[in-house]
Amino acid sequence: MLQYIPVREELFSPELGTYVSYGIRAVLASGKEAASVSDVSPDFAFVQRLADLCTSEQLSPIHLHDVVEDAI
Repeated sequence: MLQYIPVREELFSPELGTYVSYGIRAVLASGKEAASVSDVSPDFAFVQRLADLCTSEQLSPIHLHDVVEDAI
């Protein structure tokens, strides 16, 4: 079973300086990372809902980038 989890990131942008954003990581039952997308949104609740939806639908990791792009 795949689990999608939000990941807190501290990032830097020349325009914004240091900021906090959340990415999504797909984790296999073995604990191995299957896919990830960085800097999805600074809104934790949004990223959590998206990760929960991906988990409940058992999204294939190859589609993670497309799903994130469509969601934002």
